[in-house]
Amino acid sequence: MVRTVYYASVSLDGFTADDADDAAGPADNRRFRVAESPANAGAVVMGAGTYGRLQRQVGEGGVGAWDCPPGPVWVYTHHEFPAVAGADIMFVRGPVEEFAADITDSANGGDVWLRGADLAGQYLHHGLLDELRLVVHPILLGSGRPPLPLAAARPAVLLSARPSADGSVRLCYGIRAGQEP
Repeated sequence: MVRTVYYASVSLDGFTADDADDAAGPADNRRFRVAESPANAGAVVMGAGTYGRLQRQVGEGGVGAWDCPPGPVWVYTHHEFPAVAGADIMFVRGPVEEFAADITDSANGGDVWLRGADLAGQYLHHGLLDELRLVVHPILLGSGRPPLPLAAARPAVLLSARPSADGSVRLCYGIRAGQEP
């Protein structure tokens, strides 16, 4: 069964840190990189901001800096972007629910990995998010972005909780009603 999964790193007070936050925030924000991805990622979905950041990484570090698993990458954007050499990228415009079935089909039985808080919030809002995986870091930021800016009232079931040696905790929640791991 294909699951749509969003991975996010958050502080104890519930804020994320991204590249924009890094520039203005404390140095500890730079530790907020999600170091894991779905082991069974069949497709990746991201917005223009995330894709632009990945493009900059590739420009600075070469094609090896492209950190998406092999398989289709879907980018929701209203901008024109060049593709990353060797990557299977589809640029789409429109509401998330319009492309969700095609994206799921393209995953060939693997998980759909969401990248970017705004996009994950849209998936949650439309009932398309199956799993939320949070890495909670032992730091208080006091401000920042929420992990799901466009949230919707949805029940979540704790599927697993695992402490890490660095003091962080990995939490996995099932979002869709009746969804089991």
